[in-house]
Amino acid sequence: MEASTDHKKRAGVLDHISYLLYKFICILIKMTDVRAVALIGRAVGYVVWVFAARRRRIVARNLRIVIDPTLRADKLSSMIRRNMVRTIMNLACSMKTGLMKEREFKRFIHVEGADHFERCGSNGHTVVSCIPHAGNWEALARIRPIFSRVPRFASMYRRLSNPLLEDFIYKSRTRHGCEMYSKEDGLREVLKLARGGGLLGVLSDQFTAEGVYLPYFGKVTGVTPLPAIIYKRCKGKGHLFSVFTRNTALGHWDTVLGREIHLPEGCTSLPEITMQVNLALEKCQNEHILDGFWMHHRWKTYEQFAPEMDEDTCALIRQYVRLPFRMIVVSPDNFEEAKLLDHAVHALSTCRPDAQVIIICPAEQESFWHGVGGVNRVVLRGIKTSVREQLEAEEIYKDGPFDVLFMFGGGRALWRQLQSIFPVFTIGWEDHPLARHFRLNYKRKESTSPRSLHTRAEYADCLKTFHNIES
Repeated sequence: MEASTDHKKRAGVLDHISYLLYKFICILIKMTDVRAVALIGRAVGYVVWVFAARRRRIVARNLRIVIDPTLRADKLSSMIRRNMVRTIMNLACSMKTGLMKEREFKRFIHVEGADHFERCGSNGHTVVSCIPHAGNWEALARIRPIFSRVPRFASMYRRLSNPLLEDFIYKSRTRHGCEMYSKEDGLREVLKLARGGGLLGVLSDQFTAEGVYLPYFGKVTGVTPLPAIIYKRCKGKGHLFSVFTRNTALGHWDTVLGREIHLPEGCTSLPEITMQVNLALEKCQNEHILDGFWMHHRWKTYEQFAPEMDEDTCALIRQYVRLPFRMIVVSPDNFEEAKLLDHAVHALSTCRPDAQVIIICPAEQESFWHGVGGVNRVVLRGIKTSVREQLEAEEIYKDGPFDVLFMFGGGRALWRQLQSIFPVFTIGWEDHPLARHFRLNYKRKESTSPRSLHTRAEYADCLKTFHNIES
């Protein structure tokens, strides 16, 4: 199958430069032993670890979620370094993997569980492989020749913005017989494969705002339902597998194929199947947790931090959630203005089943906020103990990283303290002195207190009546 040309754009000057640079690097890597590439990758990883402070913070946040929310700097710093070094090494070696000769590939890549994997994808049956971003996942595009009895072997991927690099990498990935389908091209060919039988890989652990919101490693995030959609289209001839690669030695990886996901009886809805996929991927990654690609925001927060969830999805979340969605609300200094927020704070506490609201307020407002429904904790400012110290006390720290900061009061000193704990999304009044730092602004509404809210479904109306949202 040829790459689709429907979405191609005209390559610019920067596209040509990056393409030529990538080809030059590939020429060097092709002539270099994979173990030397791994050593170079590790060296580059140390450089990235030293200078990429923001990436260190992202990795720290992710590792607290996937390993232990109580991890602190002494233990966490070592894990951050090891993960970043290993991630850069894996990325460097993934380039080498597509350039290896067959003999070299067999020497450094060990395939485990291929027989059961192939049997489940034969005789009109379809295997949907759920793949996490861990280890050297590019090796999975090279194993097509092993499965001679399987009619089709394919994988989903995301198209690159550089059309020259897109064509180059597409040809590299399909050179050994693997078909590649981009989500931008739609699902027609993918669903045709599902009905006809074969092996299909889906990178299933990336954040997606358009997906379903379910716990992954115990914390709710946007998850693709694509494996579940394809599985249901197989009409009883589908099999779900968790497939991953793990680094076993310098320049050596295992590709683990034999982990079939057995769905519980009655597990038929897309959220239920997707939750089982999440649990299977967690189990795989927990075996070699530092092999995971934790250098990106896996648990993101967008404007739609209260996504639509039906009652069945909410029940799934309550069953599997381990870490709450943590919202910090900095109360206005003026008490009369603070009182106008009580119903909005109550709405925040009910907007999703994993919500946790922490209020930061002056000492004179403490008793008021303790009496507002839905407030989980109250932190005082203007006292001897700093806000940061209070938020990093064990009782609050153990619930994991923070997600959203509502900055309705306070000044630059408080802002700096809160930024040091790294909430990933900040919201506040558009006339706040620090408004240019916020990702989303609320315009003050000249009216009385907003109407009381009692259900999560009314949350959107709350924002419309209480504030006019402006990106």
